[in-house]
Amino acid sequence: MDTVFVLLTDKEYLYKAKVTINDLRTIGNWNNQIVLITIDFELDDTYKSSQNITEAKFPLIDKTILLEKIGSNGFSKSDKREIHKLNQWEKLHVFDDYFLQWNRVVFLDAGLRVLDNVTYLLELDYKNSILAPNDASPNFRSDQIFRHQLSYDNPNTVELVKTDFGEDIFESYHMLNCMWVYDTSILKIVNKKQLIDAMNKYTLCKTNEMGIMNLLFHFKFHLWRELPLKASNGKYLFEWCELNHSFYTTWHDYCFIKYPISLKLNEIIT
Repeated sequence: MDTVFVLLTDKEYLYKAKVTINDLRTIGNWNNQIVLITIDFELDDTYKSSQNITEAKFPLIDKTILLEKIGSNGFSKSDKREIHKLNQWEKLHVFDDYFLQWNRVVFLDAGLRVLDNVTYLLELDYKNSILAPNDASPNFRSDQIFRHQLSYDNPNTVELVKTDFGEDIFESYHMLNCMWVYDTSILKIVNKKQLIDAMNKYTLCKTNEMGIMNLLFHFKFHLWRELPLKASNGKYLFEWCELNHSFYTTWHDYCFIKYPISLKLNEIIT
């Protein structure tokens, strides 16, 4: 088997996952396998059958050590997702050995809109790498470097990161992880256990699993390759929101958008 699309959701975000899955099947023209990782509920059999979805279940990632190190108040100067959005860490399951049955895994956040044929994503060279957007693209502001992803509350942890990864990473651009494509051969280099171990060791990531994914995939093993700004059809391949551009665009100009403002979440594309 070659490629699988993967989403992850808890019960609260299921309605968002259904939007992305509908986009995948209708606008994206993806007729092959979709795996939905469910966290705190069982997926309805009728829905699974109608959308031809495989439900995957994994034990919850133990966050006891992580939370003990962070503390009950969370990081200073953060939005507190490190203590209130712990299900984000479950995205590390997308690197479980379960996915070795495919050559290529494409992950999409629940609610991300698929606005054109997925062919324009799948034609990209993904071999021996993980493809993901640059978090600073397209503006590359000075505050969009990796140092702003980290908490500096614990100097010892900061020094540990400097020792293990070097100080250059603090001034570097980094990957955004609301969508990614990876070659499952890289699981021989970085696997789920290593990511979880890093989660408990480098407890300073204000964006939870995104920080850890960057530390290992990008800074340690140099496996990240940036998604191109535009697809071969001339559209922007991905954007966080149309407002990131200084000129007027609508969802018609993109293949994937995380938070479109020209398209409502419950608006069906025809």
